[in-house]
Amino acid sequence: MFENMMQKTELPLIIVCDDKDVVFANYLIQLIGQKDDKDEKIVGIADDSVSAAIYTTKFYNGNLPQIPSTQHILFIGHSKEAKEQRQSIQDKYEKLGMHYGWLGKRAVLYVDESSGDWLKLKDDRKHYDEFLEYSEAYGVTHPDALHGYAKKLNGKIAKMMPVFVGAPKMLIDRNAAASEIKAQQYRTLEKVFYDEGLRLFMEG
Repeated sequence: MFENMMQKTELPLIIVCDDKDVVFANYLIQLIGQKDDKDEKIVGIADDSVSAAIYTTKFYNGNLPQIPSTQHILFIGHSKEAKEQRQSIQDKYEKLGMHYGWLGKRAVLYVDESSGDWLKLKDDRKHYDEFLEYSEAYGVTHPDALHGYAKKLNGKIAKMMPVFVGAPKMLIDRNAAASEIKAQQYRTLEKVFYDEGLRLFMEG
């Protein structure tokens, strides 16, 4: 078994993100590190394994001269470095505000701002419920981020919040819900990328 492990080709991957997005990079690392109980291969990477490391943008820039063009690099989030890469990379996947794509050895993965519309009264949970159902299809379940906030949005209990009394609390609740939804989107997006995009990117 040890000899078989030694013969297995390792594909190195650098994941670049801002400090605040390291939690999302860690989740992808966890997905990559899981094993298939049947054959002990990394799920979705055929006979190869991926050896991934997280670089903060500061560390990445400090080591950029030593990183070869043949190195696979995935940029997560909205850092300056990620936005520069996105200028020349077209989406290979886009769904419910979630995006990933790659060109050569450089890939990007990010969530856009469209989920802000999901918290509006007129949306009536339509897109968020669609997102929850879509996530479950990939084996990812999320707690309801709109459980408490939705009562103020769905139009069934209240059509309008009091401007003077309810506005500050409403803003706090909205920001918390928006933050949780975005984290959920990243979790789902990375599962989709792991299942459907990672192998194609790493083999390219």
